Formats: sequence, C-alpha cells, structure tokens
Amino acid sequence: MTSPTSPSPSTPTRTGVSPEVAELLEQFRQAGVLGSADVHVATTIARAGGEADPAVVLAAALATRAPRHGHVCIEPATVAATISAEDDDGPDAAPDATPGAVDVDGVDAPADRAATLAALPWPDPATWATALSASGVVRAPADATEPGAPVLPLVFDGTRLWLERYWRYEDRVAAALRARAATAVGCFPDDASTDAALTAAFGSADPADRQRAAAHLALTRPLAVIAGGPGTGKTRTVAHTLIAAASLARAAGRELRIGLATPTGKASDRMTTALHAAVQGAGIDAVVAESLGTTTAVTLHRLLGGTPRGTFRHGPDDPLPYDLVILDETSMVSLPLMAHLLAALRPTTGLVLVGDPDQLVSIEAGAVLGDVIAPVREGHAEGHVLRDHVVVLDRSYRFGDRADIVGLADAIRTGDADTAVALLRAGGDELAWIEPADGAALDALADDLGVTAREVVTASRTGDATTALERGTDVKVLCATRHGDLGSYRWTERLEHRLGDAVTAGSGPGGRWYLGRPVIVTRNDPLNRLFNGDTGVYVTTPDGPAVAFPTAAGVRTVATAQLSDAETWWAMTIHKSQGSEFDRVVVSLPVTASPILTRELLYTAVTRAKQRITVVASEAALRAAIARPVQRATGLRTALGT
Repeated sequence: MTSPTSPSPSTPTRTGVSPEVAELLEQFRQAGVLGSADVHVATTIARAGGEADPAVVLAAALATRAPRHGHVCIEPATVAATISAEDDDGPDAAPDATPGAVDVDGVDAPADRAATLAALPWPDPATWATALSASGVVRAPADATEPGAPVLPLVFDGTRLWLERYWRYEDRVAAALRARAATAVGCFPDDASTDAALTAAFGSADPADRQRAAAHLALTRPLAVIAGGPGTGKTRTVAHTLIAAASLARAAGRELRIGLATPTGKASDRMTTALHAAVQGAGIDAVVAESLGTTTAVTLHRLLGGTPRGTFRHGPDDPLPYDLVILDETSMVSLPLMAHLLAALRPTTGLVLVGDPDQLVSIEAGAVLGDVIAPVREGHAEGHVLRDHVVVLDRSYRFGDRADIVGLADAIRTGDADTAVALLRAGGDELAWIEPADGAALDALADDLGVTAREVVTASRTGDATTALERGTDVKVLCATRHGDLGSYRWTERLEHRLGDAVTAGSGPGGRWYLGRPVIVTRNDPLNRLFNGDTGVYVTTPDGPAVAFPTAAGVRTVATAQLSDAETWWAMTIHKSQGSEFDRVVVSLPVTASPILTRELLYTAVTRAKQRITVVASEAALRAAIARPVQRATGLRTALGT
C-alpha cells in the first residue's frame, strides 16, 4: 500500500526519476536513514546517467550519506546490519558505529527503531552487487585508473562502493604511502653521524629504545609512523628527533626547514609548549636550542594554506617548503585532508605521523591512522609494505603511580568491561563513579565543580588572567552529547546556576558575557588568529573586559566583538576534548545505551585526565560503550595491501 507521502506508481515524480525509485528513496528518508541532500544527489546521478534501477540509486544515496557519518564507502552486503538513522546532535555527534538504537539529541530513541530499519526493503546483497557491476554510472577501480577514461560518479570493487571523489582520495593516499615506503632515503643518511646525534639527544645508544628507534626512522626514511597511548613519550620522541635533526643540520652547515602541524589550534598550542619545554630542559647546544625555540606548530589547514573557499595554496604545483613535516594527533585527520597533505609534499620531504590509534577518529570521513598501523598492531605485518615504517610506543610515563587511571584506560582500550566496572566500583583517590539516578551525588559533584568555577570568576574580576586560565582547566566536564540531562548544555546550566549573581551581572541577553566566563572557539578565524578548539576566559583588563587566550608567548586578549563563534566552556563534548589534558575530568554519558557511545569515545575521555576521573554513567551505558568499537567502512587497508 502506498503511503500518503509516497508518489503514486502511476504519477511521474518531480525529481525526474521513476516512481519506483522515488518511493524507495522516500521510505529510507522517512526512516531517518537518508537525508534530503542524499536523495537529491542520488536522483541527480540517476537522471544524468540514465540509471533506472532502484537498487543502484539507493546505493548512490547511501554512498553519498557515508562520508557525513565518517565512512569512506559502503559495503552493500553488510550496510543493512550496520547502519543507523540520522541523529541531530550537531557536528560533534559520533558517526555510525554498530547496529542498535538511535540517538537523537543525546536522548535514546525508542528501542523499536532498530526493528524499523531492519524492516526496510533492503536489496538482496548478491542481486545488488550484480546491478552495481552492470550499471552505467558505476565503474571498477581498474577502469578508474585508465588514462582518459570518463569519470563516473561511483566506483565499485565488488565489495565496496565509493563516491568517485572519495575513492580517488583513498587511492591517492595509498599510492603516496606506498611510494614513500619504497624509498630508502630520508632527511639524513643512515650512518654513524646520525646515530651519534640520536645518542646525544636521547642519552642512549640502545637500539631497543623504542623512542630512539622511532626518531631514527623519522630521520632516515621518508615515512615514519609513531603510535602510542597517552604518556608513552610521543612528544618527547618528536622533541628529541628535532634536536638530533637540528644538530645534524648545523654540523653540515645546512638550513633545516621544519613544519609542525596538528588538526586543531588547541593541539598546536600544546605541541608548541611541550616542544619548547623539552628543548629547554635538554641541556643542548645554545644555537640549536635557539633555532628550535622559535619553531611553532600550526593547524594542518594553516600549514597547507587553507582558504575560505575550502581550497589549499599548497599542492603538487606549489609544494610545502619543508625538509621534515611532523603531524601530531593524526587520528583526528580525515582521509581528504591526508590526501591534500601527501599531495603537497615533495618526494624528498620526510613525513612523520604521530598519534594514538585508540582515540576518536576524525569527525569527517576516514580512519587513516588506524588503517595504516592495523597490520602491525594485529600481528599481520609480515610482508606488509609499511611494516618497517611503524613504531608503537607502549610504555606509559605520564601517570607515574596513577595505576588506577592506567588500568581503567587499558581495560576500555582492550574491551574488558568487567575490569573497568570493578575499578570504578572500588573507587579511591583516582577514580569515582556516580550513577545518574543518584541525585544527591550529582548535586554534590556540581557543588564541588562550582567551587572551582567561582575561583575562575574571582581571578577574572581581579584581572589575573593567568590564574583564571589555569583554574579554568583544572577540571573539565566531558560529555558524550550536547543535549540531554547529562549533556554539555545541561552541565553548563548547573554550574552557571551555582555562580548566581556572577552570571546575571553579565552583559547581553541572559548575562552572556560575565567575568570568569570560559569560552571555546567553534570555528577557525585566521584573521583574528583564532582556531576551532582555542579556549579563553573573559577577564578584566586595563582597557576594559576582554577574552584572554593562552599562547606559547603568554596571554593575549581579544575583544568580545571579534568572537561571534564561541561557546561557554564549563563543559564540552568529548570530541572537542581531543588534544587537551586536565588535572581532573568528569566523564558524563547518556543514561542508557546509545550508538553514540563507543569504546574510542570513552577511552578518549578518560585519557584526558592526569590525576582524577569521575564517571557519571549507568553500568549499562558503560558496558555498551566498551563493547562497541568504532567500525568505519574504508578500503585503505586493502589498498595498502602487502
């Protein structure tokens, strides 16, 4: 029976496709699987290519949808079992992970939604694959690489279906990485002088030292991947790699051009500060120390010369002018951005990818770091093209005697929910667990957080920007969602309520700007040298109230009129916390299990803490998160091959 909103089978549709195609797409749209943009792109492909098979047009819509949810492609044979409906939690929302209920605005949708999705008229996988292979709007990967071959909108390899643009990104990334792996020449020769410089930098000649081995790889090969969890020495490794490189360059009388980049401005500031601290404490040659003391990290968009139009200045025709490029927090870098970076490198430029593969992946499409190191981590590296280019650091130094924090992070990382729950139940100096139903405990926690918030306000009113910024980062509430009773918006309301007059005395609607208000920038603003993720506090200054931001050189202030894209920062989403560290962290999860809860999300949240973690979550939500690793559909592992 045709629904009232579906086109009649005998009536031509306004989209220019057959009624059968329009009706199928409408069913998936009404179920929340497809958005209007997905339907529009798919019907445009169908009209332009003369495609009338509803299964092919549905596949085109799903492939269009995929990158918005973090996937590079779809797998027709499994997509019905792994897809979820659209959520509406904004750009911080996690992409599809595994089958299950659907999270909308941070609140779990009815449990029967999964049954609704399963009941949709999904094509038979074998028939679907046959239709795609025979379609005039689809080509095979081998055909796509033929010189002069016409560009078709979709690429199908018999298992995966890509939009042509995303297949091209993946193909270029794989080709560039394979080419680098096949080249033996790096920035410096693999000889006694390099070994001596590394020994001087690390104070060790032990080849079993993984940090030293990673630095040796970074200096002598055109590709090095340094992976490790929090506190395993990734930043120290980068710093001492640069010390050795600068020493070698000085001895050879050559200029060393270094490009340091991260995905966010916040991560860039942290990398710059950590690098300078490591250099100052290394007791190295004054000239070398001075040269590295002026080296700063920038966002990857800025390194590539990003423009407001979404294009980049640097590319194959105008490559980056560096001898060595080091990219930190690589897990956050999307496939398209990695493709642009690789295209902008000269063959002689060394590339070092640094990151934690267990953290959250990019909001955008791809899981590049995880795909690159998977063979090494999973024990399948024998004969793999990148086998000798990956070093995994597995000894943690950050937490010192914080065994419970390390134990919780390891339990989450390995999917051991029983151990994680046991550690949280035991509590202690490092861990605390509050059930969402325990209203008294929640109020007590909010009161405790309110004490720190008032200290931020007090310092801001006296013009002590440094103290205000420090106290503002002592403790942070990290939320899985923005909405809902345990989302970041509600936590902000709780804390501002406890500030009372401090908030109501502010200027603007609802006292929006009040002294002590912490803010986080939500959009890149190169004109004002502000980037997504930068954080500051509204403070008194001799020239009137302004927002103070920390920089490597100290504190700088920005007028509120220049901050149209900023939000209050008492609480934040876990996604935005990547690249940050706090002494104390409160991890707040939705009351019941939801696809937005993943192992990587929870791991990222708890590894932001240096001293203490308080988890606000039900046991069901905790176990669901730990049991659900992010699963992104990509073809990069296959493309890298052996």
